[in-house]
Amino acid sequence: MTQDVHSGTPVEPDEVIVELERLPQAVKRLSARARRHIANSVSKNTIRGMRADLRVYQRAGGLLPADEFDIANFIADQRALGKKPATLERYLNSLHMWHRYMALPSPVKHMAVRAVMRGIRRSAGIRQKEAPPLLLDDLQRLLDHIDRSTLLGKRDSALFALCFHGAFRRSEVVALYLEDMQWETRGVILGLRRSKTNQEGLHETKPILRAPAQVRYCPVRLLEAWLAASGIQRGAVFRSVGPAGRLGAGRMSDPALYQRLMRHLAAADMADRGFTPHSFRAGFITEAHRQGKSDRAIKRISGHRSQRTFERYIRHTDDFEDHAGDFYPGVEEKPGMWCHPCR
Repeated sequence: MTQDVHSGTPVEPDEVIVELERLPQAVKRLSARARRHIANSVSKNTIRGMRADLRVYQRAGGLLPADEFDIANFIADQRALGKKPATLERYLNSLHMWHRYMALPSPVKHMAVRAVMRGIRRSAGIRQKEAPPLLLDDLQRLLDHIDRSTLLGKRDSALFALCFHGAFRRSEVVALYLEDMQWETRGVILGLRRSKTNQEGLHETKPILRAPAQVRYCPVRLLEAWLAASGIQRGAVFRSVGPAGRLGAGRMSDPALYQRLMRHLAAADMADRGFTPHSFRAGFITEAHRQGKSDRAIKRISGHRSQRTFERYIRHTDDFEDHAGDFYPGVEEKPGMWCHPCR
């Protein structure tokens, strides 16, 4: 017998199907109310992504709950179909999450699954693709090509400046509300209702510093210009703007941010750099690190809790930057002073 564990009714083909006979008796005692709270423990985007991955698993013939051999075989088969290691890792994470939320031991952590995945990574021999950092000079070049005489240009300029200076994820920046802003002499403190690492809605803020008057692109001044031009008094800060410059009532969407960035990158002749909205976050962290800011100060803006994850965002654009073998402090470089290249 198969049922949708969330509703207790027969499911449609695109829903997650649970083999009730595979469930331990104790788990069946979990009430619908408890399951609803479990579902609310993570964001809707996370649940949506997890369900999509589970549908891939079940359409391939996988059963839930799964054992380690079900999952090991699924991963191996998906790799044979050409799926990338990063995609397989996402499938494993979704399967792991589902089992944990069902109060079941996760088969994903079993040695058989880990060994299959390790073998796939070794045979692939590639690193996971990372968003290249959009640094401060890149941001200035991008903003140089935006027409700020229009409402749309004012919005996009403020949006991109905040994405960088707040090290925002795109889902966070489009979810900003005017009521959560606290204006200070030195800048503005932005309140986040929820973030990737804060699903409980705990009080979380990002202080955005006002730049000196001589700085061309101050994120706070750009934000003030957008709010003044749009007339927004409450609600979502970043909203849709129609072709005729008409301001929408609803907040801007994640995909719309991506599309606007791609449009402006093309206008600035930067489309071939591989930048994505996540490049703002990586760029701020990399730029701050290069300018000698402490990890603690950077993480106060980025919101990272894991040092390991944080360090992945520090991109080295120059292989010789901060070189451990640089034993020549204070030596002024002159033409022809260095040894000749090896022949």
